[in-house]
Amino acid sequence: IGLNLLNKLSSANRILAFVNKNSNEVDKIIDDKNMIIKCDFNNLENLLNYQERIINFKTNIVFNCAATFGNEDQMIENIDLKKYQDAININSLSQFAVIQSCIKSKSLEIIVNISSEMGSISSNKHGGYYFYRSTKSLFNSITKNLSIDLKEKKINVFCIHPGSVKTKLNTGGLIMPSVAAQKIINICAENQNKFSGIFIDIEKKILK
Repeated sequence: IGLNLLNKLSSANRILAFVNKNSNEVDKIIDDKNMIIKCDFNNLENLLNYQERIINFKTNIVFNCAATFGNEDQMIENIDLKKYQDAININSLSQFAVIQSCIKSKSLEIIVNISSEMGSISSNKHGGYYFYRSTKSLFNSITKNLSIDLKEKKINVFCIHPGSVKTKLNTGGLIMPSVAAQKIINICAENQNKFSGIFIDIEKKILK
């Protein structure tokens, strides 16, 4: 989804993007107007080294799309707590770190956190997937807090479940990334305060 957002927005906007250090797909988008930084989302100290560049860039919109399912074996008795911490860093804390720096730039207007229905506590009927479910729940909670704390600054904070998108994490997805990206962009263009801090899907249906 992140790459499709970049493709759709890069021609008419100044974009600062943090992408996975192993990603080569964004190289063709890099130009003088857009700043693409390859980084390790698991290394929070390294990410904080970019704080000054984020502040000076003065972005008005931030999209947070980083995600990992973690390792395949997530049986309760086999969960590796170090890898669990890695998932927390990638899915929640790294993105919070980027938001912190963007707020300090005093130019931010919109935060878009790409979440998942798997982060919903009330919708969880099947268990499992500890890394992904719990870190997305944390991310959803962070989004709600941000929407309250940033209301006076007139910064809207959206938490969007894109649906079953065909990605590397979900090869059986039903929605093309370009379609999901466009609907996310449409939500940003409308920038309706009533959805700030509310968990919604790309059709603006409210989730719990």
